[in-house]
Amino acid sequence: MKAKMRAASITGMASIMLLALAPQALANWTSSITRGGTGFESRRWDDELYSQIKFTNCTLHYLDADAKNATDVAIWHDISLLPDDKYDTKTFTACFDGGTSNGEWTDLGEGMKSVYFRIQSVGGSTTAGSTIDASSVSVDTTKAD
Repeated sequence: MKAKMRAASITGMASIMLLALAPQALANWTSSITRGGTGFESRRWDDELYSQIKFTNCTLHYLDADAKNATDVAIWHDISLLPDDKYDTKTFTACFDGGTSNGEWTDLGEGMKSVYFRIQSVGGSTTAGSTIDASSVSVDTTKAD
């Protein structure tokens, strides 16, 4: 019985050490979006003062014939157990012409925060139906931090 307890204790200590030594997640990252609709949320990252989001090579999939090549993106502060705070919204259009849309947020306030972006509208509509693909999505937090 003592051997089992000691083995469990050693395993637990090893797990704690591995977690303590694990590298922290970087705030800068690159990904893509496939069929992201209104309400799509990105992964979270830590930031203090500045975040830049870029969408490259966007394609709109729409149900509405009047849809326009645009998507609105907002940064949100992820607050545990409370409603999240929304920062400014940027409209991305350049990525639909094979280019890159760029949004910069410099008003994130003091202190480290967990933030994410959420697609607020696709094709000019805030209702479900239209979706967006972006072959590259990048987040950079290094300019002002």
